[in-house]
Amino acid sequence: MEETTTAITAVKQEVQLRDWAAQIAAQQASGMTVQKWCAENGINPKTYYYHLRKLREKCVASAPAIVPLGVPKYTSSIHIEKDGIQISLPTDIPAETLIALVHELC
Repeated sequence: MEETTTAITAVKQEVQLRDWAAQIAAQQASGMTVQKWCAENGINPKTYYYHLRKLREKCVASAPAIVPLGVPKYTSSIHIEKDGIQISLPTDIPAETLIALVHELC
């Protein structure tokens, strides 16, 4: 029974997040300040900001992580391609430089 309750709670939270995402998108599309939009829609601004923070936390938590990869010694260079741009780097590039470059590209 506990697994069912947990699953139901998770679905309920997901639906609530989706509903708030729609509310936040509506506020941003309205061109009104948060204060004015909340007053017109009967929402406490603190509630609005609470749900905005929860949505942002969920986005950050689901963001892809940079995973360090070992570079084979037999490769003469590292090739990176994104959006039609190709970059070739030497295999002895410092790991910190490579990580920073990949982070900027993503």
